[in-house]
Amino acid sequence: LMDEANEALGLSREQADAVLRLQLGQLTRLNKGKLEEEKVTLESSQKELNTLMTKDEAVLDVMHDEFEDFKKKFGTDRKTQIEVEEEDLSEMDLIRNSRSVIVVTRGGYIKRMPLKTFESQGRGTRGKKGTSDQSEENEVAHCFTCNDHDSLLMVTRKGIAFGLRAFQVPTGGRTAKGTPIPSVLPVTSDDTVTTILPVSFFSNDEYILLATKHGWIKKTPLKAFENLSSRGKTIATLDDGDSLNWAHKCTDSDDILIGTTEGKAGRFEAAKLRPTGRTSRGVRAMRLRDGDTVADMNVLNTRGSGSAQKSKSDAEYVLAVTSQGYGKRVPTSEFRTTGRGGRGVIAIKFKGNTDNDSVSCLRVVREEDEILLITSKGIMVRQNVKDISSQSRSATGVLVQKVDVENGDYISSVSIVPKYEERDE
Repeated sequence: LMDEANEALGLSREQADAVLRLQLGQLTRLNKGKLEEEKVTLESSQKELNTLMTKDEAVLDVMHDEFEDFKKKFGTDRKTQIEVEEEDLSEMDLIRNSRSVIVVTRGGYIKRMPLKTFESQGRGTRGKKGTSDQSEENEVAHCFTCNDHDSLLMVTRKGIAFGLRAFQVPTGGRTAKGTPIPSVLPVTSDDTVTTILPVSFFSNDEYILLATKHGWIKKTPLKAFENLSSRGKTIATLDDGDSLNWAHKCTDSDDILIGTTEGKAGRFEAAKLRPTGRTSRGVRAMRLRDGDTVADMNVLNTRGSGSAQKSKSDAEYVLAVTSQGYGKRVPTSEFRTTGRGGRGVIAIKFKGNTDNDSVSCLRVVREEDEILLITSKGIMVRQNVKDISSQSRSATGVLVQKVDVENGDYISSVSIVPKYEERDE
């Protein structure tokens, strides 16, 4: 026992003497007590296991005791929350809702440009080129401002409407030709886009107001166009030779202002225009003289309120611009509300030294607004409305933009640039 080579025992002298002093009976009694304790433990465990195997109540009691122990040990408040899984991100969620200018040419090309591309300029200037003017197909047909997240209701001459998000319009530089519309929408070769209406929200209280070149008008609930897709839908029935040229949003509290190419204007209440379905033709807006056609349609947001009831900055005017570049502002109070279907009143008289001049736009504006004028050859001018003189209905106006009339140029489009603050959405 005391051999140093014995690694298993290797007892010291004191340890070896203590072992030898023990009597054999003590060793035997020690082992017997441990064996008896083990026997009792095994018999008790066997009895409990047999009970669990034969009685379901015993199993339930054990489970209850174990669950109570778990509750005491781990019964803390939940530190996490279960939330509804978010939907997948769409393309619109990843695009900033910036302000843009949409330009559509008569040759069937479309493009989108940031609004900051055109800074404000003085009245009577030539402006910047917004498109290339090397061919007739680059003459600008439509130019307007919108948010990139807006839905664009694109209306064609034959009364077909298509739906498209503004950010889906391809971008282009100021002098770029743009992208062919058939590459963006399924517009047929014998049809052209006549109106593009940006819509931010499809309200239950709003309508789409449609007007044709020959003076027919109708209003349809805006909700009817909410699911409009790029496949297109028929929104008006037209007579032979007529075309659908205008579309605006309106409510029953608005007034409708119709202007003709010969300088006449008519104003009537939108509430008296009965809502109709998408495919109806509508009713007469004005009685037109031979050779006269509708030049513009607009909506007055406050029925029967004149500029005297508002502050100077909020006062509304009717901006009249002719194709040869003359224009003026007229207080909306000078256009009294009449019944639908009349001949209208004088909105502007033409200069005596001009030939074949006609009205290009009759638009409701405020002094704080800016406008973007564009000619058929793509010359753009952005200027403040307050720089244009306020005159009476019978006045001829002032020179708003120099137009190269001798070479066939003319004002083709006028759009309002509203105040807008860039933000992320």
